[in-house]
Amino acid sequence: MFCVECGAEGQELIGSICPDCYAKKHVWAKIPDHVDLVLCTHCSSMEVGEDWKDIGSVGEGIEAVLRSSLELPDGAKLVDLKVRLEERDPRNMLASVDVRLTTHGLEFDRSLNTIVRMKRGSCKECSKMMGSYYEAMLQVRTTGREREGESEGEIESFVRARTAALRKGSRAVFISRTDRVRGGLDFYFSTAKAARSIAREFQETRCAEYKESSSLWGKRAGEELSRMTYLVRLPGFGPGDIVEYDSKDYLIRSMSKGSVHAVDLRTGDSRPIKMKEASDFRVSRPASEIAHAVVLMETDVDVQVLDPESMTPLDLRKPQGYVRKGEQIRLAKTRLGVYVLSDSW
Repeated sequence: MFCVECGAEGQELIGSICPDCYAKKHVWAKIPDHVDLVLCTHCSSMEVGEDWKDIGSVGEGIEAVLRSSLELPDGAKLVDLKVRLEERDPRNMLASVDVRLTTHGLEFDRSLNTIVRMKRGSCKECSKMMGSYYEAMLQVRTTGREREGESEGEIESFVRARTAALRKGSRAVFISRTDRVRGGLDFYFSTAKAARSIAREFQETRCAEYKESSSLWGKRAGEELSRMTYLVRLPGFGPGDIVEYDSKDYLIRSMSKGSVHAVDLRTGDSRPIKMKEASDFRVSRPASEIAHAVVLMETDVDVQVLDPESMTPLDLRKPQGYVRKGEQIRLAKTRLGVYVLSDSW
């Protein structure tokens, strides 16, 4: 078989012509005389095609916009693209582009040139943020008694960290405003999905009370639009705290959605308590105020410790499951009694 164009023999033909003749007629790559790379003034994201992306460096952004502007013949696929840049002025660069494409099982190289124009703009998300756009509000309320992890600063840091994690999956997620109000903080979210996700996390990990409501705020394309409000109210107690409930003192060991897992300090018995009953809790001793006492003597059923306040010996009954791992043991004084806390709790 021979090529009908040049007469070459001994080569595998593409249709009726050899690869060289096919490449001259049918293998090409095109790019516009100039392409624009638009950088957001506020967040440094870059516009590639019709989307804004968090790309990284300007060099990576230029390569991305060149790839999106490249035209190839039907059936051809891009194998590799290499870019060499020469700065003409601060806003314009000459880009020499080496393209490798494949078609019909063969690879071909093409070289192109274009001008990359650097421009500034504002991405959709930043435009919304600058306009204080929001679709949902997350209201976080506390009891006013600060616990570890529940100060306004710690709550705001937690919410912003979770928002940053969600934003990695979608640039549409952001907080447009944060208000400090009586009893807590209000966060204005760009999407209801993000606000609800964080509200549910408060509920599941901190046993926060959870409520949601909606209000009509406008129409788009004839459809009614609603804004959501998610309220989470932190319970004011947490793991490590001692609470009084039903005339008994309990150490909170852990909390999960709907339940508090606690230990009766007098008996050492463990029991779950429904969150709907936790409204009757009275914090007897927060975790930060539980003292440590030196153990003076110990028997099978009793332990004698040195009271760190009065510096006098105290004889106390060991609770069920009592374990001591060092020379000191935790000591708690409440309205109902004085207890030693097992190191296994």
